[in-house]
Amino acid sequence: MGEGSAKRRVWVAGFAVVLTLTLFACAKKVPVTVTVPPLTSSATAEFDRGLSALHEFTPEGYARAIAHFQTASKLAPDNCNYRMHLAQANLFLALEQKLNSENFRPVWERGIDPGCAPGSAFSLRLQAFHALDDFGPGIDRASVDKINQAIQLEPDEPLNWFVRWRLNPSTNRQENAILKAAALAPMLALIQYELGNFRLLQGDYALAHDAFARTLRLSPRHFRSLIGLAQADSAMDEESEVEHLYRRAVELSPTFVEGRILLGDYYFGLDETEKAAEQYLAALASNPNYEVGYIRLGLNYLQTMQLDDAEKAFRRAIEINNSSYEAYYYLGNVWFARGNLPVARQQYEEALKFVLNFPDAVYALGTVFFRQGEIDNALQQFEKVLRSNRAHADAYFSRGAIRALREQFDDAIDDYDRALDLYDSQLAAITQSIDEYEVRGLTRKADAERRRKERVEGIVARARQLRTKAEEDRVKP
Repeated sequence: MGEGSAKRRVWVAGFAVVLTLTLFACAKKVPVTVTVPPLTSSATAEFDRGLSALHEFTPEGYARAIAHFQTASKLAPDNCNYRMHLAQANLFLALEQKLNSENFRPVWERGIDPGCAPGSAFSLRLQAFHALDDFGPGIDRASVDKINQAIQLEPDEPLNWFVRWRLNPSTNRQENAILKAAALAPMLALIQYELGNFRLLQGDYALAHDAFARTLRLSPRHFRSLIGLAQADSAMDEESEVEHLYRRAVELSPTFVEGRILLGDYYFGLDETEKAAEQYLAALASNPNYEVGYIRLGLNYLQTMQLDDAEKAFRRAIEINNSSYEAYYYLGNVWFARGNLPVARQQYEEALKFVLNFPDAVYALGTVFFRQGEIDNALQQFEKVLRSNRAHADAYFSRGAIRALREQFDDAIDDYDRALDLYDSQLAAITQSIDEYEVRGLTRKADAERRRKERVEGIVARARQLRTKAEEDRVKP
């Protein structure tokens, strides 16, 4: 591939009998003449259809492109260009499959350089593309060298710069590769999408929004740009209504697991647990080995105290990934809710084997110690949390309870006051959100925030009660 719609190159016309390819060895140009049999018009037409499908830059577009390039290659088996495009289309599809947590290797293996134009920019790009870190851990230095050679040979090819960007998709250690690609191919949907990701990394959310919107104009079924648009809009205004973007993404691609999870998270945030479960289950139907899907589903069940279902989901996540520290932690919460402290403690400790400073697990373990009467161990955990997070209201609250138990009333009252200040700040922020949601007519979000406010108010009432008791106990003779 490698053509913007405004600059698309057609390498071979239907009536051509001789094609001259200019190949390169290192930096020196070496002209090589390759004789190609006459091409039929049907082969050319199939190739053009393949390019058109490829430029949608969606999994379904890649699949159609592969079919067209295969047909073109069968009709003109000696045409290297067709075979190179076929390999590249397979790599694009493999990348989509990898990003969707699918088995990408069979397609990826079909993306190997056919070796019919060694030393050309296209060949070097294919080799670098095939070795992208997306397909496996660790950047291969040789792949960086190859794409740099491809750029040297063909600096105006936007896909060379795209691969260079994918080798290190960050704002650092880049020669503005994606900006170069965007300047070369402003009408190529893939480049605009990656430009949007670059702008997100930079924190230029308005520019990111524009890039994703341009992608959708160029390729209306590019569902990943809908997610990018939602991220950009939420970053500019966290109260933005993005449900329709998530919904449209999963409508366009029902097996898109990230879209399903994000839509499920959206409903989970609204306490609409049935709708959230529907999306999580849909993600798992597409990929039964998707660890994140089981963790989200388990959380959803835990929220509604469906403890047996929650346990099954978390255990399945651990079967998929034995080091799933979040699953161990949430499994601990299941057993804590059941009142089985020894098993809950075991799960929290298992989570901390993988992430030593996982604050939620550290705090939860402290709560178990406190309930079991191991006060020194509990205090140690709460103080560990506060060393890493001075704004952890629950840890102040719990440490205050220990200090009151030890009759250290001044310190206990100080902890309760710190906790109450943080809880009050939370309540003020929640109240402001409710007001803003109401003004904008976002009643579902407002209702969810009211439920959250009720939960925090319950904790505040308990903290005030214990603070008052500590005050009373301090003045007792």
